[in-house]
Amino acid sequence: MAQWKRWAAAAALGCGAALAGCTDSGMSRTRVAVGYNAAWGDPYWGWYGDYYYPGTGIYVYDRYRNRAPWTAQQRGYWEARRNGWRGGRRASNWRDFGRH
Repeated sequence: MAQWKRWAAAAALGCGAALAGCTDSGMSRTRVAVGYNAAWGDPYWGWYGDYYYPGTGIYVYDRYRNRAPWTAQQRGYWEARRNGWRGGRRASNWRDFGRH
């Protein structure tokens, strides 16, 4: 029975480490793993050129947060990234706005 308890404790520590998560953010790729849920691919929000897209809507924002309708090129870029993203979706994401 003691051996089973040691195994259970080791498994709990391993799960705890997995649940703590792991992030690896670069210029364009993001990977986040938490437990069995994982997100990978290019995030569907961020900077493209001089405009920030928060991941929702049809507007992009300059560095002063002035809103502008996205161009056909911006739309194609962000829709392709949204389709490649494997993770959760949010209503909007301003987390990376200050990283330009």
